[in-house]
Amino acid sequence: MSGLLRTPAPAGAGPAAPPLDGSARAAAAVTTESLVMRLIAFSALGGFAAAHWGAFVTDPPVGRMLLVLTVATGGAAALGALARAPIPRPAVHAAAAVIGVATLTLGLMAAGLPGRLLLPAHWGELHEGLDRGLAGAQIVNWPYDGEDPWVRLTVLLGAPALLTVGAVLAFWPTRHPSRALRGAGLFALLLMYGTAAAERDPGQPALRGLVLLVLLGAWLWLPRLPRRDAALAGVVVASVGVLSLPVAAALDTNRAWWDYHGVRWFGHGKVITFDWNHTYGPLNWSRAGETLLNVKSDRPQYWKAETLDGFDGFRWIRTNDLNDTLYGTQVAYTDAENHTTWDYGEYNPDWDKRLRVTVRSLSTQFVIGAGVILRVDGVNARTMDDGTTRLIGSDRLEKGDAYSVRVYAPNPTRRQMRGAPKGYSANLARYTAITLPHLGESAIDELAGRTFAERERAARTRESIFVPLRYSDQTDWGPRADRLLRRSPYAPMYERALALTRDTPTVYDAVKNVEVWLQDNFTYSEHVPSHDVPLMGFLDEDKRGYCQQFSGTMALMLRMAGIPARVAAGFSPGSYNKDTREYRVRDLDAHSWVEVWFTGIGWVPFDPTPARSPAQSQSSALATSAAAADAGEVKLSRQGAAAGEHVPGQGSAGGEGDGNWILPAVLLLLVALPLGLGAAMIGLRVARLRLLSPDQVAEVQLSELRRALVRLGWELPDSTTLLGLERRLGRLAGPSSKAYAGALRAHRYDPRAPAGPSLHERRALRRELSRGGFVERLRGFLAIPPGAPSHL
Repeated sequence: MSGLLRTPAPAGAGPAAPPLDGSARAAAAVTTESLVMRLIAFSALGGFAAAHWGAFVTDPPVGRMLLVLTVATGGAAALGALARAPIPRPAVHAAAAVIGVATLTLGLMAAGLPGRLLLPAHWGELHEGLDRGLAGAQIVNWPYDGEDPWVRLTVLLGAPALLTVGAVLAFWPTRHPSRALRGAGLFALLLMYGTAAAERDPGQPALRGLVLLVLLGAWLWLPRLPRRDAALAGVVVASVGVLSLPVAAALDTNRAWWDYHGVRWFGHGKVITFDWNHTYGPLNWSRAGETLLNVKSDRPQYWKAETLDGFDGFRWIRTNDLNDTLYGTQVAYTDAENHTTWDYGEYNPDWDKRLRVTVRSLSTQFVIGAGVILRVDGVNARTMDDGTTRLIGSDRLEKGDAYSVRVYAPNPTRRQMRGAPKGYSANLARYTAITLPHLGESAIDELAGRTFAERERAARTRESIFVPLRYSDQTDWGPRADRLLRRSPYAPMYERALALTRDTPTVYDAVKNVEVWLQDNFTYSEHVPSHDVPLMGFLDEDKRGYCQQFSGTMALMLRMAGIPARVAAGFSPGSYNKDTREYRVRDLDAHSWVEVWFTGIGWVPFDPTPARSPAQSQSSALATSAAAADAGEVKLSRQGAAAGEHVPGQGSAGGEGDGNWILPAVLLLLVALPLGLGAAMIGLRVARLRLLSPDQVAEVQLSELRRALVRLGWELPDSTTLLGLERRLGRLAGPSSKAYAGALRAHRYDPRAPAGPSLHERRALRRELSRGGFVERLRGFLAIPPGAPSHL
């Protein structure tokens, strides 16, 4: 065969092709690049990224993160040394795969994962724990300081996963240095740092950017520089970074040039809108995890968009529309700032708050605030008598808008609510109004004994009533309201409301009885059937629903008991960033709750949706510690909570989807990245092949054919000629193989032959040489890889 390769080309055939098997170039690359310096650059950048990733949890395990980094660096060193090993390439790649798996395994254990869970017998337990952790990670605030060990562990396991991916890609033992693989490894480390920085702003961006610049410079140039030049290069990079700090400060404005907080790596930048009126049907709210708002506040609140103050017989809707009466009965304090005295209670400065809101992906006509909005600065808006605020005309809040609001948001203790004065102002009667789908006398007699579904379908006409306010001595409304409620489809709800509230000593106790009854006797579910009278279907038949069913039922039952109540719609607090002091509010946080009026206090939020729902927006995720057990009814902490109990098989709360995209995204990355890199490498080889002259292409093809036959077990004596090889391939392989060798022989010796074999003929050669079982096909695939010869 050596004679075949050394057969002189005919005169005028062009320059002889250089050795193209890559061995010389690989050796040269090893001598000009320092593996030690590459490992130092990897370790420095990986440690920088791991430190930020560890900050996702409080009291980060520094020792474990160092051990994870050590394991990843050790795996990178083993892969780098493997590139010099004098063993066949298939064996090199097999050993590299083993090293990658071992590095990942040891890294996961170093991060705290029990080793037994990696055994096949315990994969079920591992899957259950990771599923719980991933679900909980979607509803926490950073840094996580909850008590669920699986949430903490799942978050930390991202470090060894990304470090291992970076090490395997950057140090994979190829024949010659691969810029594509090293770039992919660098991307994995930058993704690790960028995710941590975007999810939890660490502050000091200029300093961190300078450090990142130096580390990137080390990654790109340190392994190739002579040692005497490395120090000078480091000084130059650091100097450029320092000199850029004033420029960065000058470019730093209140409005971001690039809003990385809103970046969705696995989604699209959407414009999100909401219709807050209750529907009780299939949820159509966005649940893609899009960031809608950033709210700067000294404490968490329910961020309210609209007040649903009317019940139309079937659902809660908004009835007010720019009826500007300067807050009406919405506030209960003395306004010292404007020298205005209100007769509804004593001024409490702790309930007077100022918020700063930055709009991200949300589009709305309503100003998002909390409690009752008293003043808006930054947008042209008008306050309505239900305490919400709406932009004037057709204006809308859009991405990039920012404004500040002054709000009145009561946060009373239980003692204060129990001690609230008994009795209400007469103008609060509108908040006990109910429209009923009324059944006439004849219809009632006709439907006596019929099923609930038949009574539902018969509910067609509507009639409005006013339930007397609790503690009121008015008797003219009472008999009529009682009679019509008992004749309506809501009669069972009315009886239950009276039973829960009749003998309670205070309004607060009545409200709590209704709230606790709903939480204890109904379950959370997004998948509920449709009903003609939706809330009665929820109450009597389904006994499950999402936030709209729970809040709508509670508010209606309180009105039936003469307690002023209404439904509020908007968002739960979202995730808190201690560094920026902002709450990140996403579409997953969309929610609906109840507001109850307490004389002398104002509107106080209650949330009847069960605490164990997997939604981010539930009050259970906002509950304070036991030390504050006597605090206000919805006492919101910044901690957030892991999903105390993941509810298998259920979606997340109304408008607050589970957002559990991390596992599919990671799997997609691990599958798509190698496929993409493989396709890129094939494309590069084909492009390089096309840059060669026909004579060079033929030499490359001949060299590849020789190596492929040897790898496939063919014996090729030194005396083998192209003609002999052509005949042998025809007998033992097939006509395509014979034609391939014949085309190479014709190109070398026949001046009329324009070029060697085509890529199509090369694929036919591989098919014939790899006929057989799976092992034979795999061997042929490795010997003659897709696209073009692998040593290009």
